[in-house]
Amino acid sequence: MTSASFGPVPAWGADGLLPPLVGSPAGLSNHSPYHVSLIDLVSFLGRTAARRGLLEGLLNYRAALHQAGLQQGVQWVNGSFVENTTQAGREPQDIDVVTFYLLPNGYTQETFSSAFPDFVAMHRPGMAKAQYGIDAYLRELNFDDLAYLVKVMAYWNDLWSHTREGLRKGYLQVNLLDDTEAAARAALNQAMRER
Repeated sequence: MTSASFGPVPAWGADGLLPPLVGSPAGLSNHSPYHVSLIDLVSFLGRTAARRGLLEGLLNYRAALHQAGLQQGVQWVNGSFVENTTQAGREPQDIDVVTFYLLPNGYTQETFSSAFPDFVAMHRPGMAKAQYGIDAYLRELNFDDLAYLVKVMAYWNDLWSHTREGLRKGYLQVNLLDDTEAAARAALNQAMRER
């Protein structure tokens, strides 16, 4: 997928949240999750040293996904990381990420788990957070059971489209393979050297 299909990260509202909708409700691109490139994600959210450290963890986590053969799918990015936490005088502690993926050709869930046991173990509660600063969740895109797939996507959208206090909010989506990945890593490395 090319970066031409990406939109910008919408500006935070006065409440420090991404809006759930920008402009007209007509059209899918005006709604959360906002489909953005990695370079835009890094540029918009890499404002502090703590955030840049978390972004480095995200890029390293994505590299681990790619090494395990997961290249088709999307990631939803959320949590306090996509909020303007400086208004509250704090930094985000992690990045919430759910990865919706297609298994590599020739694999079932069982054979994939057998072939990459360390990768599967990394997704036990707290493991990816300790290694990458990611609160990570994996969900296979199983098109053989579309009703279940719709239910899973609806679950995550319902969970992530509100704050704990019940305020509506938006979140972001990036492709599992993104043609701006190298540029995002270079921009992040440059920002880390300069500050």
